[in-house]
Amino acid sequence: METVKQAAILIGGKGTRLGDTVRNTPKPLLEVGGRPFVEHVMLNLRRFGFQDFILLAGYQSDVVHERYGADSDFAQELRASIRVLVEPSPMGTGGALKHAEAYLRDEFLLLNGDSIFDVNYLDLTNCVYDQEPSDWLGRVALLPVADASRYGLVELDRSKITAFREKPVVPESGLVNSGVYWLKSEILNYIEDTPCSLEQQVFPKLVAEGRLIGRVYNGFFIDIGIPEDLQRARDNLLDDLKKPAAFLDRDGTLNHDHGYTYKIEEFRWIEGAKGAIKQLNDAGYLVFVVTNQAGIARGYYDAAAVETLHQWMQGELAIVGAHIDDIRYCPHHPEGTVPELSIICECRKPRAGMLKSLIEKWKPEISRSFMLGDSDKDAQAGASVGILGKKIKPASILNEVKKILAL
Repeated sequence: METVKQAAILIGGKGTRLGDTVRNTPKPLLEVGGRPFVEHVMLNLRRFGFQDFILLAGYQSDVVHERYGADSDFAQELRASIRVLVEPSPMGTGGALKHAEAYLRDEFLLLNGDSIFDVNYLDLTNCVYDQEPSDWLGRVALLPVADASRYGLVELDRSKITAFREKPVVPESGLVNSGVYWLKSEILNYIEDTPCSLEQQVFPKLVAEGRLIGRVYNGFFIDIGIPEDLQRARDNLLDDLKKPAAFLDRDGTLNHDHGYTYKIEEFRWIEGAKGAIKQLNDAGYLVFVVTNQAGIARGYYDAAAVETLHQWMQGELAIVGAHIDDIRYCPHHPEGTVPELSIICECRKPRAGMLKSLIEKWKPEISRSFMLGDSDKDAQAGASVGILGKKIKPASILNEVKKILAL
């Protein structure tokens, strides 16, 4: 399974509705919340495993190159690769894709750099649903809105998009195109001449062939294309993107605990654990794993074995459209055999060092966050940082998550 996910981000438009604001800066690079808006887009995608970013630039491309050229500071912060491709002349969304053909993977995400649709991208990219055609070439993330007059409507028959309608003259509720697409590279065969609009020239062909899928998501959405929304983003974006967190124990909570689990071949998911993580992802929660790993201090295995197992877990979760945002493990135990690790530390549960580290880095919404685990130590660690801490019964994580999400 391919583990590196690619996102192509359109940042070449002029943003004429913003007037002088974009005279010297491409719209997606306008400052919002202390950094260019497009960086919020990429940081959000990085949570879902995207590591290969292509910026499809045009207008004011020198500014893009200056900020995101080879070995840029932001690429290092992101821990990902960023490539800037500049269209030689305005080519439209389809033309910009065609220009990038040599660099695109077999499947890739395409989205706009001036909007954020904050959903579980792995559901769009990884999940396979029985009712959908197997010969699809594109999946479109659809957003339900009360008034589609600014966007136009999308008609959906079960999983297939059947039509894109013009903007309604009077306010009308319905589904709109969020501008987030998971595409197969074969779609480039439908782009013959440029300029070419993906939405106006390519998607209608796919609709006629029944090869364009629509998936409906409820999530925060903002497009900074007009002055009012740009100001709203500047005022509120950081708060709008803030999420509660689910802190989860590992052994005995996500997997059957047979004692010092560190080998992939010995790891057995508890039934419902992967589904519980996906439900949290879908509900907009950050998902963290915090686990005591005394086996490292006792010399049974090393940190590399734990990290290899955790990477494998992420691959397993991705198959079902789920992911863990971050993981902390404690390698210490006062009765260990590895001298430097045989200490009383602040990270071993019930102490809260691991949770505090995650809170410091991610700054979650504490009031709605919680900690679940199969021991009193897990509950105590959660309570010590001011969140709900609960000891749960073995194999009950899915039901517990459902209860919390229903509150």
